[in-house]
Amino acid sequence: MLGRNVILMDSSISIGEFDPDKDGAYDNVKTFPLNAKRGKLSISVHSDNPVDVAVSDSGGTCMKFKRSVVDDTIVLELRKKETLALVIGIFRGDKAKLRLKAWME
Repeated sequence: MLGRNVILMDSSISIGEFDPDKDGAYDNVKTFPLNAKRGKLSISVHSDNPVDVAVSDSGGTCMKFKRSVVDDTIVLELRKKETLALVIGIFRGDKAKLRLKAWME
């Protein structure tokens, strides 16, 4: 916790690796749950290759979508506590190494 910020996620991941067990043979979409509370949610994405980023609410509605993100922060004002889905995607055959951080203010 930094000051009044509550860290929800702080991870380094790889995406786009060849995986013959996955549909399409590539692990090109990853989903992460975020247990968010009412208030300001910030999600920071730093990637070595452009990725698509989406945040969906618990009903599956896309709250925010950004295409070709390399270095950006998504900010959402939440009206209630709920579990959100952070979805990261990359074109099949492309790879990326990312640092993902999510926090509540």
